[in-house]
Amino acid sequence: MQKILIPTDFSENAMMAVDFAIDQLMNEDSELYLINVYQVPHGGNSGFFYLLDELQKQAKNGMEEFKIEVVNRHPEKSLKIDSEVAQGNFSDQCNAIAKKIDADCIVMGTKGASGVKEVLIGSNTADLMNNLEVPLYVVPKDFKDKSIKEMILSYDGSGISIKVAPPILKFAKKHQLPLELLHVRVEEDSPIQDWSDAKSLFEGIKVDLHESWGKSYEEGLKRGIENREAILVMIKRKKSFWERFFNISDTRKVVMHAELPILVIPE
Repeated sequence: MQKILIPTDFSENAMMAVDFAIDQLMNEDSELYLINVYQVPHGGNSGFFYLLDELQKQAKNGMEEFKIEVVNRHPEKSLKIDSEVAQGNFSDQCNAIAKKIDADCIVMGTKGASGVKEVLIGSNTADLMNNLEVPLYVVPKDFKDKSIKEMILSYDGSGISIKVAPPILKFAKKHQLPLELLHVRVEEDSPIQDWSDAKSLFEGIKVDLHESWGKSYEEGLKRGIENREAILVMIKRKKSFWERFFNISDTRKVVMHAELPILVIPE
């Protein structure tokens, strides 16, 4: 059974993630597993246990209402839904629950934000990505009525782990999509001379290589995906590539303000 983990704060953005999972990822044997992670505000011990109990009650009530709304939005579907509320660190709980239920992927909704909201929401997303153990779909606001006509893999020219290919192939074959390997060249970066090994990982689908330029990775990536009807795929590498691109605030903004859905795959 395919299990799709969806963190929710019961917002419209979280519902957008649910809609994406149902429309783009589910098959007949899929199960949605909804989780809400709540945190106790820092402070004194006075009233702590009362507050903890109250937050848990609110989370459970909110989850039940959210599940009812999910079912009502998709009356044509025979949905299998399980849920859980947990207290603690968002990233730790997401990864722990994903491991417990053997989740195939995580789906999160996000939205454009600014100021304090961007820091808070971006921190949650970035923290989860930095500790990611299963593929993560990040769904932007207002995506529901848009289409996906191709997959674009941000490709740095180095080797791609065999673990990266299955989620891409699964999505591409399900929706009969071509795959583009997009190489972003920054300043004097050299073009890719040989990409045959990367191409060989994606047998059974159409694969092309394209290049984009920019003074920074973010600028080149934006230029490469502009006006595309696609899902952007990014590899969470264990070494320099990930540190270069995902541990800086500018790239957090790329994710937070993305107009395309993003699939992040841990290597």
